[in-house]
Amino acid sequence: MTMCKSELETFGNKFVKILNENNLIASFDDTCFRDYLLQISLKNKLIKLGKIGVYYKPSKKSFSLVTTNIKDKESVEIINKCWDEVNGFKTFKEESGIYEAFVDGSYIDGKTGYGAAIFLGDKEIEKFSGRLDDTSTRQFGGELYSVTLVLKWCELNNIKKIRINYDYLGIEYFATGKWKPKNSLAQEYVEIVSSCDIDILWRKIDSHTGNKKNDLADKLAKEGANK
Repeated sequence: MTMCKSELETFGNKFVKILNENNLIASFDDTCFRDYLLQISLKNKLIKLGKIGVYYKPSKKSFSLVTTNIKDKESVEIINKCWDEVNGFKTFKEESGIYEAFVDGSYIDGKTGYGAAIFLGDKEIEKFSGRLDDTSTRQFGGELYSVTLVLKWCELNNIKKIRINYDYLGIEYFATGKWKPKNSLAQEYVEIVSSCDIDILWRKIDSHTGNKKNDLADKLAKEGANK
């Protein structure tokens, strides 16, 4: 019996529907299932593109996407947009005027890094990457610092509304009062967020689930730690 076939099949049908609506011909059958994996065949109006992999992690009840077999860059961009849509992670369109920030922190070999990328629609506007001297809070220090950098950027550029996408719950829960800050770093973070005159929308995106903008923030944080 194939492990997690039911979960993969339900999710796969939703994903295939969205792919087909975006001019990619997607399909799978019973031979496409492996334990925790579904392979979806893709083609456009001209050629076969190959297969993408959808993995299911039952411990987190989350799916991840692998597109390494698809060489056509335009098709990969469409696949990624469809992936964000099926997961409920669509970004605001450029004409909305609402910016999106993707933030992350990293702790590598005793070094703490931070990373953030700011977008308007799919247009990359700014990115930050660096290392913190204080490593006592490990990667969480980088997570919180990345948000403060984004808010400073908003103030400098007169941005009044932004959605901040994160994978560490403390980013939102400290800011909204669900968690009580117990150290000076978290307390300073709460003070910065609460005192800024910016309309912040919060959204959690699990790490390593195939969101490319989230992956960029992760990459920047790792690069920062290694600087």
